[in-house]
Amino acid sequence: MTGSRHDWDFPYEPLAGPPCGDAPEPVDAVVATSRPVDRSALEGALGLPEVDLEMLLDRAPLHWVRVRSPAILTPEAMADKLIRAGIPLRYATPARHGSMAIAPRLETSRTMVARPDDWRSVRARAYVDAPAVGARWFIGDAGGVCIDRRLCGTGAGTHLAVIDDDVADLERLDLDGLVRVGIDNPPSGVGHCALMIGWAVGARGEDGKRYDGIAPDASVRAYCIAKPGTDVVGLPLAIARSVFDGADVILCATHVEGTTCPMLDDALDVAARLGRKGRGTVVVLPTGRETSSPAGSLHASLSLGLGDPASDPRVHCVAPGGRHGGWFLWRSATGKLRPFSNRGPAVRWLAPGDDIAHPFSARERFFHAESSGASAIAAGVIALVLGCNPRLRARDVHALLTRTVDRPQSSVPDPDLADPADVLPFGEDRDGHNAKCGYGRLNASRACAAARDPLALELVAMGEDEAASAWCVGDVRPYSVRLARWAVRAILSRPDVEHAARVVLRHGRLIASRSARATAHGRGALALRVAFIVRELAAAPSTPVGMQAELNRMLTTLTGAGGGGEARQIAFDSAAVDFFARLWSSRPPVKTTPELFSTSRFPA
Repeated sequence: MTGSRHDWDFPYEPLAGPPCGDAPEPVDAVVATSRPVDRSALEGALGLPEVDLEMLLDRAPLHWVRVRSPAILTPEAMADKLIRAGIPLRYATPARHGSMAIAPRLETSRTMVARPDDWRSVRARAYVDAPAVGARWFIGDAGGVCIDRRLCGTGAGTHLAVIDDDVADLERLDLDGLVRVGIDNPPSGVGHCALMIGWAVGARGEDGKRYDGIAPDASVRAYCIAKPGTDVVGLPLAIARSVFDGADVILCATHVEGTTCPMLDDALDVAARLGRKGRGTVVVLPTGRETSSPAGSLHASLSLGLGDPASDPRVHCVAPGGRHGGWFLWRSATGKLRPFSNRGPAVRWLAPGDDIAHPFSARERFFHAESSGASAIAAGVIALVLGCNPRLRARDVHALLTRTVDRPQSSVPDPDLADPADVLPFGEDRDGHNAKCGYGRLNASRACAAARDPLALELVAMGEDEAASAWCVGDVRPYSVRLARWAVRAILSRPDVEHAARVVLRHGRLIASRSARATAHGRGALALRVAFIVRELAAAPSTPVGMQAELNRMLTTLTGAGGGGEARQIAFDSAAVDFFARLWSSRPPVKTTPELFSTSRFPA
């Protein structure tokens, strides 16, 4: 590599996609309208011979009709006809090939949000961690996603939709259902969908024993679409249907490159705005891989195209990681190292994609997971986070997972590399992003601790993972679980309050081993700083009434009501010194956390 290359640079040349069918062809298009339209009105407006209309979806705000006819007519000409006839058209788009056309803004403000009304939830089971050894390495902390069930739980109460184009081996899974999307007889050849579900949730092996995946108590539905090259309707239709069915997380690890179109834009908008009761359904796709060389280049492409579905900002794009935590490289029969993943600006996170345990094997069998398996593992991690804090918004999930990642070590040239250009770029941007690994490798325990509790959120941000774990799994906390979960969501949007909380925790860390230091800061100083945090949260316009009541009770304890405030502050400071000493010395959990905000502890 030349010395002039920037740390962020790599051969960023995705292969050109298939031709978009610019020439006129027999009509096979999707008409999207802003409200339901009578079938006869559409037929009359189009005036096409032998027209066939298929209602794909008719639930606000999506009204999609597929139009087929032997007539030769472009979508643009169709649109002109419909507009002149007074049809409330949003767009007309080809059904058989992708399009970079920008869809008109989807109006969702008056639309009912999606709820899982007829999708069962699984109750949480008592769970013992499986050893993270051998083929199960991906759940541990040596390149895996670091699952501690005390912190992560099992994903109970969450709903996962898996979109794929094959139904083999689904009988080995505990599915809530199989939904056929535009296909009557799904193929059953390779079992790719079943593998994804096995890694994300679980399966039954050859010996009948259960294989537990990342989120073993998530409830799963499979959505089967047509094989690639048939049309571009299946993916957006499956996303929209699963969102309306109540999916919390959507995983699509099958081949969907080249299916970007206005329908997909609509479907992802519905996921972001209406999914999970308006909090946003999290959509996960893999990076995929393209090892062919683009025209004029000797290097493999390995580039994620900006126009591919995985590059959409509403999608969480996942790359595969190796057993030691970095980008996944495999050794060919010739002994050369090669990557198995695309790179690009849209890569969000890294998850294990090296050889991992096969869900259906009775023996410990390694299986090549690649970026598909990595995205399944990431979907399971997201289900765990949502199980810990179900009211998180999709943007909160992104924030929590991104700020709790493990940063992979920088790549260095290896003499065994088949092509050194394959592992570019070597560096990362100031925000921590790298085109191969995104922001870093997912850490489930760290993310789940941060999702559970506001103190754990800030302890994790400080790098105090053990203290965060000790706090989360301790017996007593001085506030309700409901308040803890709400405060995480509230603080994520308040950098000033986050800084204030870290000031208190860093102060606590400094006085934990030397309590005499506390007296040098003035009597009641710690209570003063804690009161600011409580007061800010209680006074926020968006704070629910129930949260305000609990926060105001805490504030009254700190400040006193009708006198005695200074004595209360001094008593709080004294109790806090004891708490911090035990928090930073407890390995494992804090078992007797002082009830800092209990009025019975302080003078009246």
